[in-house]
Amino acid sequence: MAKQFADHFSNVCTNNSSLRAAELRATYERKRSDYRGNADDNRYHFDVELVENVIIKMKRGKAAGLDKITAEHLRFSHYLLYCILCKLFNLMLGCSHVPGCFDTSYTVPIIKSNVRANSKTITVDDFRGISISPIISQVFEHCVLERYCDYLNTSDNQFGFKKGMSCGHAIYALRSAIHYYVYYGSTVNVCSLDLSKAFDKMNHHALFLKLMERK
Repeated sequence: MAKQFADHFSNVCTNNSSLRAAELRATYERKRSDYRGNADDNRYHFDVELVENVIIKMKRGKAAGLDKITAEHLRFSHYLLYCILCKLFNLMLGCSHVPGCFDTSYTVPIIKSNVRANSKTITVDDFRGISISPIISQVFEHCVLERYCDYLNTSDNQFGFKKGMSCGHAIYALRSAIHYYVYYGSTVNVCSLDLSKAFDKMNHHALFLKLMERK
């Protein structure tokens, strides 16, 4: 059973086109060799207050990573820990290096909400994978998201993967557009695309190139 889950999630997270994936990787490596982002700015450096606020806001009662450390360990540690983590994160930015253990996680299969647990026909396709990352790497990610949010702006027409947005907002925008054109006597043609496993199969090198364009 474990092997079936491993094979399933490995296939889910594999790019659809190996040829295109190789092209994107080559493009990234070529541009990365002489890439220079925006000039170093003290406004984007991390401080102890930021690290502390991130740790305080983290949800408790969550599973620990492979290092067996949870959010509670950080939350109830000595306040000196916030200073140490702040110094560590700033050194990581200054050296352009992320520790290898930060990208080490394990996947937990969670049954989808629309599937009955007692069904006799249940398969690995009825589960979604949840990756459990080290809690310190999660703190770092939240700090980056908070400090560099100006670089991560998105279109007003994007509703997925955005805080405070849901399918309801997308449906309202669609209905409003249709109502506008129908009200003035126009015909409306709607095309809907369902991208299967779009988040899982996203090519990371393509994402890196997008981030490099924003410096």
